[in-house]
Amino acid sequence: MKLRIASYLSLALLALIGSTWWTARSQVNLQERDLARIPEGDSKTRYTAQFLINRFGFTQDATQTGRSIFHHDFAYDKNSGCNGLPCSLRDRKATRAWPQSKFEASACETCHSTPRGSAGFGPKEQNIFTGGNRVRTNDMFGGGLIQQLGIEATEDLRTDREQGRALITVNGVNYNTGIGVRQGGSVNPDLVVRPFGRKGTHSHLRAFVSHAAFDHLGIQSQDRFQCSDKQKNDDGRCDGPIAVGLDPDNDGVADELTQGSLSLFEFYLVNYPVPGRGPITSAVANGDRVFREIGCAECHRPEMRVRHDPRIEHITVFWSEKNNRFEAERRLLAHLIDDGYLDPDRQRKVPLVVPDRKPFVVPLYADLKRHDMGPQMTDATEETGVSKRVFITRPLWGVGSYTAFLDDGSAKTLEEAILRHGGEALSQRKRFVRLSSQERADLISFLKSLTLFNVEDVLNANIPITKGDLP
Repeated sequence: MKLRIASYLSLALLALIGSTWWTARSQVNLQERDLARIPEGDSKTRYTAQFLINRFGFTQDATQTGRSIFHHDFAYDKNSGCNGLPCSLRDRKATRAWPQSKFEASACETCHSTPRGSAGFGPKEQNIFTGGNRVRTNDMFGGGLIQQLGIEATEDLRTDREQGRALITVNGVNYNTGIGVRQGGSVNPDLVVRPFGRKGTHSHLRAFVSHAAFDHLGIQSQDRFQCSDKQKNDDGRCDGPIAVGLDPDNDGVADELTQGSLSLFEFYLVNYPVPGRGPITSAVANGDRVFREIGCAECHRPEMRVRHDPRIEHITVFWSEKNNRFEAERRLLAHLIDDGYLDPDRQRKVPLVVPDRKPFVVPLYADLKRHDMGPQMTDATEETGVSKRVFITRPLWGVGSYTAFLDDGSAKTLEEAILRHGGEALSQRKRFVRLSSQERADLISFLKSLTLFNVEDVLNANIPITKGDLP
């Protein structure tokens, strides 16, 4: 039975973008939580991750707990564990360290720091290192939609192969072209599209987060360290049972990040806001036209469609010409189902929160495909079996807010980044060079109109919600 949800969801926005000072405290049991050790449970077991996600998805009990984990400083958390070494070696104020460091950050927000209080990007001075390569941290806006595009592209490619067709997704991305289907190619032979990581290394947010927690914070998740690769799904979740109390790195701290805490973290990022748009002036409109005419949209695709949106809520911002200010749009993407569950204390029904999973058009400006980008974008070393000059297309939907460009942050301007394109993008670069100075300026104006935003500004009504489902 579906229920009306407008009044119930009025807390949704507060949950998603609550203020950073909020302390994870259950609205159900009013007790302080150990953020890293929330049990996984199920939709009928109170105080567990799946109970919160499925019944309190729009309250501070679910989304805000995931947000608290994202912003939690593990530096002096005596329960966090430090990868087999004394936690005193981790600097609370650490920003970056050395290649292969396990202690270059003390919180996710150390790297994802801009805009403030958001799951944003890392400025040039906050590059991380992977295999000796300098990496500019990407933002996590719209993570759930990116993940779903990858899942559905994988489905398309595998169906194509089964039916003997060319490997072209429903969104029109041809994986046979370019560097083709091979290990480290446009897509690997398994045809799994992996949109996360600059080399296209992870297909799901859960696995991406689990690896990042260890690689940059030195924190071990149960899913990654208690099960072999053969026991894991593509999403990074362990198929087998989780044994509580294990300490793989023998640092005296067990269960450094439980399945439940990882699930809440994942839920938070799946439902993260989508980047916005600044003022669409005549220069921006012309720049959009130029962008498409010179072929940039072949890889940086302005729109791709998901068949089944996994989110429960959509939030973004736009520029209001009428009011001369940024305003927010909000859409509710879920419904409630009465499955008969009663709160044992109050004997009140607590329905399930279920995503509508309807189609959604994603203004990503990417194609989820690896490309050879030429000699001016070459890494120092090969990484994860992918060539030094091969990268997955980075989304441009928030590029106007960035302060450094390309995968290593080495380009100071958007124009410099474009001029360093080569390989499969060489013809587009040559067309850009032939543009008039006005056309170049308009194209850059267009790119700068694709912006991120401080999500706390929406919460604080600095950016009012004026479109869609109003709170």
